[in-house]
Amino acid sequence: MEILCTNIRRLRLVRGWSQETVAERAGLSTRHFQDIEAQRREGIRLATVDRIAGVLEVPAWHLFDPDRFPEPDRQRGKSATKVRR
Repeated sequence: MEILCTNIRRLRLVRGWSQETVAERAGLSTRHFQDIEAQRREGIRLATVDRIAGVLEVPAWHLFDPDRFPEPDRQRGKSATKVRR
């Protein structure tokens, strides 16, 4: 489950899409998609995985491969440097 959710997040970030964009294109509520990506769901239906994979333009089985999608260099909204106070 962790690999699946991590790969979904990585692909979304690489494409530069918001959670809302992927959710809408997959026919999911934004909250449902956020819960999937944050691993707050105990399980996901295969049909849902297939819809998300279609939106992300990859075969669904690729989302279960732990080495297929590397971590993006920079995540949106997160800085590599810490702010000093």
